[in-house]
Parts: sequence; structure tokens; C-alpha cells
Amino acid sequence: MNATQHLQTVITGWPHLTDMLDTHTAAPWPPAGRYADYERALLDAARPLGTVRELEVPAGQPPLNLDVLDTARTVTIALTETADRIASAVQRAPLSVDMGRGWSDQVHQQAALLAARDAADPRRWPYDPTDPRRTAVFAAVWLQQRLDDPSPQDGPFRPLTTQQIEHIARIAAEAARRIDTVLATARRRERLPLACPHCRRNRLTVEGGDGQSPAVRCGACGWTRTTQETAA
Repeated sequence: MNATQHLQTVITGWPHLTDMLDTHTAAPWPPAGRYADYERALLDAARPLGTVRELEVPAGQPPLNLDVLDTARTVTIALTETADRIASAVQRAPLSVDMGRGWSDQVHQQAALLAARDAADPRRWPYDPTDPRRTAVFAAVWLQQRLDDPSPQDGPFRPLTTQQIEHIARIAAEAARRIDTVLATARRRERLPLACPHCRRNRLTVEGGDGQSPAVRCGACGWTRTTQETAA
């Protein structure tokens, strides 16, 4: 993945991250409250009319998920500070016009209006710490825009340097990694101490954690089941 894609991970994952803050936590891995229950469900899948039961996860939820809170704070600080650093280097100061000359001069009036529009350009990064736009998502979008247009022909920006692009890429990759870890969206695999119920030649592997239903597969014969699947 490139830096733009890593930033997109932050943008698309942020609503899920904030939702997890006080409503739910990620399911455990492997996806079973008790391994014995999971093993029985796998064996059921090998029977002609068996159904893989969807296992229950314990319902106990803390009032505040501190891991989520820590990740949200860390990513927000990292991205906003990166935007501050990049903006200080590439975002030019607003146009300056002497406002003491009054408005009788039409050319001066047009220049003053141009300066006001330049200062209010929504593409500018907000330095004011009280500005509500200073969020992880806005910073990610702003950094994406800088990467998408590294040598702007218009707007209040100078071109990005190679070092600045590399710095954004490093921060974006780490932010995406932290988001993926908390949301458990990075696909994971784990070998199970259980032989394939179909060919009985190979141990099974459980895969999941990327938003899809957990699946159990045999690398020898290709037998596959999910926890939501009914055997034919």
C-alpha cells in the first residue's frame, strides 16, 4: 500500500474506531469464547446435514475502551502534527494588502478582495488549535490532497520535496497500522490442533479478522467452512 491508501485506511476506519470507543470491543481471536465449542462446531460441518453454529462472544463490555481511546489520540496527534509540519513548509502566507488606503481605488478594492479570498481558501491547513477541523480525518484528507498534487500549479502551496513525501508516508503507514490493529482488520491466520474432518490428512487453519466471517480451511484438500455456512 502507498501513503494515499494508508491515509484512506484512517479515513474509512475512523467511524468504526469511534463507534468502538463506548459501544463494543473487537471479538477475541480465534473467534470463540471457548475452544471446545469451536471444535464441536467444526466437526458438525463435516456431517452431511450439519450446521456450523455461530459462536457467542461474551457480552461483557467496558464503559470505555482504553485501547481505542489511546489509538485515537495517538493517530490524531501524529497526523495533525504532520500536517502542521508540512503546512509550515509548503503553505505560503496569505496575500497582504495595505488596508489603510480605503476603498475608493477600484484596483485596491479588487486586491483586498483577492487577499481575503486567499486567506479564506478552504484548502489551507488550519493552525488555530481551536479550529474544529483539526481532526485525524481532516488531516488525513489534507495530506492526501498534498500527495495527489505534489507540484501544484495553483493554490496556496509550494511543491512537496522528496523528504516531505517520505515523512508523510512513514506517518501514514504507522497510523494505518494502528487503526488496523485496533479494528482487527488485518487478516490473521492460526493453525488449529484439529485434523481436517474431510480428508484427515492435514491440520486446519482458521483465517479471519478482516471484517469477513472467520473461515476454516484445509491446505491439503481445500475443504472450507465459515461460521455462517450451512453444509450441503
